[in-house]
Amino acid sequence: MRTKLMVLGCLAVTCAAQQARPAGSPGARLFEASCGACHGGDANGSDRGPALFTFLAVNSNEQTAALIRTGRKGMPAHRIANAEMADLLAHLRSLPTPRGAPGPRMASVRLTGGGTLEGLVRAESNFHMFLLTADGKLHRLVRDGDVYEERPVAPKQDWPGYDGDNTGSRYSTLTQINTTTAKRLSPAWFFPTPEAPRIESTPVVVDGVMYVTAVNEVWALDAASGRQIWHYQQPRTDGLLGEAGGGANRGIAVGGDRVFLTTDHAHLVALNRLSGRKLWDTEMADHINEQYAATGAPMVIGDLVMAGVAGGEEGVRGFLDAYSASSGERVWRFWTIPKPGEKLSETWIGTALEHGCGATWLTGSYDPALDLLYWSVGNPCPDFNGDERKGDNLYTGSVLALRPKSGELKWYYQFSPHDTHDWDASQPMLMVDEPWEGRPRKLLVHADRNGYFFVLDRTNGELLLAKPYLQKVTWTNGYGKDGKPVINPNSEPTFDGALVCPAVGGGTNWMSASYSPAAKLFFFQANETCAVYKKVVEKFELGKRWFGGNAAMSPGSRSYFRALDIQTGKTVWDYQMQGTRSTSGTLSTAGGLVFFGDSGGEFTALDAKTGKRLWHYNAGQAWRASPMTYMVGGQQYVAIGGPSGFFAFALGGE
Repeated sequence: MRTKLMVLGCLAVTCAAQQARPAGSPGARLFEASCGACHGGDANGSDRGPALFTFLAVNSNEQTAALIRTGRKGMPAHRIANAEMADLLAHLRSLPTPRGAPGPRMASVRLTGGGTLEGLVRAESNFHMFLLTADGKLHRLVRDGDVYEERPVAPKQDWPGYDGDNTGSRYSTLTQINTTTAKRLSPAWFFPTPEAPRIESTPVVVDGVMYVTAVNEVWALDAASGRQIWHYQQPRTDGLLGEAGGGANRGIAVGGDRVFLTTDHAHLVALNRLSGRKLWDTEMADHINEQYAATGAPMVIGDLVMAGVAGGEEGVRGFLDAYSASSGERVWRFWTIPKPGEKLSETWIGTALEHGCGATWLTGSYDPALDLLYWSVGNPCPDFNGDERKGDNLYTGSVLALRPKSGELKWYYQFSPHDTHDWDASQPMLMVDEPWEGRPRKLLVHADRNGYFFVLDRTNGELLLAKPYLQKVTWTNGYGKDGKPVINPNSEPTFDGALVCPAVGGGTNWMSASYSPAAKLFFFQANETCAVYKKVVEKFELGKRWFGGNAAMSPGSRSYFRALDIQTGKTVWDYQMQGTRSTSGTLSTAGGLVFFGDSGGEFTALDAKTGKRLWHYNAGQAWRASPMTYMVGGQQYVAIGGPSGFFAFALGGE
């Protein structure tokens, strides 16, 4: 309690009115000349720009200076030297917060049932207030004249991580929305993100607060209404390549009172969950000289935060890190490829190893009973030309089973040895406990980009099943008893081009899969595609991506939302997409439903057992994110992010 009171007190001091600096001070003159025309002479906003007090309350001087210098949509960049910037920031920090201005302030409010609440106002409007009390609890209040009614969070069910829980299965036990009631689904709220370059994140919900992201941004929202509670932002990094350069970010992790985010330039950041204030910022790797980036959602296990890196076509050396959640100090690092001369370098014959890749950007899964962390590894570099990396190229195209406290490798399995088609293994690893051949087994199930569905024993990595889930897979004739594929020699890229199935996008990709223990089915996006793969001789060059070739799609591709029987790998039912493929993930529920974003821009619910369409909503979105579900105040919601923002749905009237 003492710690929470101290935090609240610090926040209150931050927003308390202070003696303003003289109007003639250097900082005041600079503000008037550069900022006042839009943000108002008192920084309380105008018709041209917003008030600054909310932003200043949750952002450091470093973050504020960075935004001033880089600008954003609707706000030009300002080149201000360090000394002048210090004057400007001192002036901004000295400004008194006007009475009634939005943003944190201390308040005492009367409740409809009698009594009062005192605390820090995190956000408010004419209709609502979010009040943080000294015990660290955030109260959801609805205004009724001069008094407030508190809206309870319970009954509730959180969605506390990227995949919900750490099994990776994206399955919810909620049943309020089911095969009977799904037809009553209607929009509950929408939160726009107009400046976000692309939305790929899955919302996380803890104690009635939803956390959503875009690149280098986090919003905390009321999960029942979509109203913003706080917003964290730092400028995007110039000069990045690949997915990070395009603005990809897939979400956050929550641990205790902290939110963890990876930034586009490969930093791991911890924020206070209740205020959005930055607590620490750790550089994972050098984004300038080594071209590292980060796009994935971290994962919290105990007091450790697991975070991987992007750069799978930029010549990085892949690794997975664990950091102390409290301090940001690195605890261990597991390298996914060796250095020349190290153990496993014999699986890299040639000169490519120095920039061999093996990125780790997709969030893993964790079995607490076995104390094993399962994490996928991306493709080797260059993608399409394996002439200078002969061998299996370990541990690319693999799943790693690691001890989370030490990073010790217990076992691995490689899905695509010596991959030359950009078929990384960065697809979900789902933990399933089901009988296998008559006895209970702890399984790890995985639909790989290479067109095969895999079932492994997750205690030791034993291959139990490898079966194509596509109608046409030409690069292999199957997997042998040694667990390795029997490679078709005509499947390697050539200088003239080789037709191979599946295409470079894979039979599936990083989009989230799900498993329903009720329906006993595995759900995912499947693409029946082929491509002509060509290789070229290309040396690694800093500042460029390193593909070593290209792949051109062949006509006639088809995309499906597919349900598999994990015991056999056979398709149980298909739901065919119209037009281009969807990059939305999936969600299955105990209500007998499976949700996904359709390629036609619709958000869709199917009967999990039959594939029959039960409900759809035309959102007009080119989906790149995965759906999730949660309960707040006894109401179940289903939510998904799209290019326009985040949508939430709940049951309407009869």
